[in-house]
Amino acid sequence: MTASDLGTELGVGYEVTIDRTFKAPRELVFDCMTKAEHLARWWGPHHFDVPLAESDARPGGKIRLDMRGPEPYGINEVHGEYEVVDRPDTLVMILRAFGAPDGSWGIEHRTTMQFTDAPEGGTHMHMTTVVLQASDALLPALSGMREGWNQSFEKLEAVLPELV
Repeated sequence: MTASDLGTELGVGYEVTIDRTFKAPRELVFDCMTKAEHLARWWGPHHFDVPLAESDARPGGKIRLDMRGPEPYGINEVHGEYEVVDRPDTLVMILRAFGAPDGSWGIEHRTTMQFTDAPEGGTHMHMTTVVLQASDALLPALSGMREGWNQSFEKLEAVLPELV
């Protein structure tokens, strides 16, 4: 992991970068990032699940993940589009969450994932998420973005051995 988000002001332009190595082939790790049946098993922080996952992994294709947390969180719909789908090397998607009654979104970010073969085996992932839009009310939530992604990736690490 790197600390590129440390010292960065929360809001538009806030960036989180994570480097992680998974003990699985690139094709499988990539599929876990794009196939609904896999996303439903690992997406979201600890104690969250995904009762609905939809993914059309192609440029312009849509993604939707209903992230359900413990009380009092309820369900947070995450919607987005894939911009780049270059299996098994690169994935870029725009994600939006915390929908408001007027149709606006509380948070919008672009997430770029690059996958390479790790020297020690497995797959190295370099992920960068950049906030494109954030409502004032949700600025505090951005401070937990790194931890949320890391907890999600911990869940993915637990799922991968079942899929290899």
